[in-house]
Amino acid sequence: MSQLYRTTAPEGIIQRPLDSMTLIFQKSSGITHMIADPVPAILEVMAEDSLTARDVAQRLAVSYDLEDSENAADVVLARLAELCTLGLVEQV
Repeated sequence: MSQLYRTTAPEGIIQRPLDSMTLIFQKSSGITHMIADPVPAILEVMAEDSLTARDVAQRLAVSYDLEDSENAADVVLARLAELCTLGLVEQV
């Protein structure tokens, strides 16, 4: 789980809340993604840093009650893999 991830061109995305979802428009591809929690929070804590899934989980734990940090890191890792597929996050 020591693989580093970073957001791809954070200045190239526009986020807008829509009820329980968040819309993310990716300028480079012209695609709008509909995402749900915890993805917006993950992208927010990543900012422009390169982080591991465990780092992201630790940052999320500051704002959210995460009882099992190992399980949280596994959930974050799964979301990071999905975000890589969408082109919103990349492995470094």
